[in-house]
Amino acid sequence: MPEQEWLTAAQVARHFQVSPSTVHRWAAADPTMRVKRLGSRTVRIHRSVLERDRMGQGAQTA
Repeated sequence: MPEQEWLTAAQVARHFQVSPSTVHRWAAADPTMRVKRLGSRTVRIHRSVLERDRMGQGAQTA
């Protein structure tokens, strides 16, 4: 089964061991984060966010 390209906030939150609310704040604060908005609170985050973490760039903004 191919990996999903777009992840839910809960999936990203599990990876970073934070709450989904934190992922929503990151998405709102980081203009470089690839995000699809599907409604007022529903978002999908591109898998590349996880790759940034593996490369040491992290997902957080200051």
